[in-house]
Amino acid sequence: MTKHMKNEHHNYTLFPFILKTFISIIFCGSLLALFSNNTTTDNKVHFTPVVPTIYIHGYGGVFNSTEHMIQAAEKTGAAKKVLIAHVAADGKVTYSGTWNFTQKNPIIQVLFENNTAEIPEEAKWLNTVVEHLKSAYAISEFNLVSHSMGGPVTLYWALHERTSSSPILKKFVPIAGPFDGVIYIDDSPNTNSLASNGKPKIQDNAYRAYYQYRMRFPSETHILNIYGNLEDGSNSDSLVTNVSAKSLAYLLKSHVASYQELMIKGADAQHSQLHNNAEVNRAVIKFLWNR
Repeated sequence: MTKHMKNEHHNYTLFPFILKTFISIIFCGSLLALFSNNTTTDNKVHFTPVVPTIYIHGYGGVFNSTEHMIQAAEKTGAAKKVLIAHVAADGKVTYSGTWNFTQKNPIIQVLFENNTAEIPEEAKWLNTVVEHLKSAYAISEFNLVSHSMGGPVTLYWALHERTSSSPILKKFVPIAGPFDGVIYIDDSPNTNSLASNGKPKIQDNAYRAYYQYRMRFPSETHILNIYGNLEDGSNSDSLVTNVSAKSLAYLLKSHVASYQELMIKGADAQHSQLHNNAEVNRAVIKFLWNR
């Protein structure tokens, strides 16, 4: 066979391959355009990864503990709940719902069957959910909204369960988080106080442990710390004192990307009402999705 004949044979056999490759390139380009939502003026297309938001309840929490906040977000069109992660008492996680990648701001609602478990245990369960979302949906970042003890659970996760390969906690919104004691257990109204630098005068054992490991918290995180003041003289939401909630600042304010606080005042600032509070909903939605 001559050199010329070899070239002819080579060209004809490559034609179907080249055609298929060309079609594949067009198809992949179309997919990229579908999932990309950000084109800059320099004509470079940037793929923006989907950032889900996880909602977790507090001690004794149930479906409705976070559902009202989720519904408020859905009503604005800012986000949509796609999955419910049911965590059994043995830590096994099952999911209900459907998440397809066309949903820009998906919400995952986490429900702990054993809703009175200790903080370290729930932090492990939270880690199971986060790692599953990473493996199943390839997430690299996520937001988290917590109520009550869900705040310390998230903090404990970040300090002790998170690894260098974990998805980045982009935004964290603790609502009514007891970071340095709970009324009726190890705190009481108007007993503790904060120094000018934010350091609490009285620190429980858990808080001292948080302080010891505080630098493990991801520095990329933006935090909006929301707490309630009934304005009845207790400087609390009936269960968490303002000092306990605000003590988070001394741990993380100088370490994270940004830190904000929001005090909700009045009767609707009661501990269990904060997750049904319209002012809280507006603040969370604006902070997370700028809506």
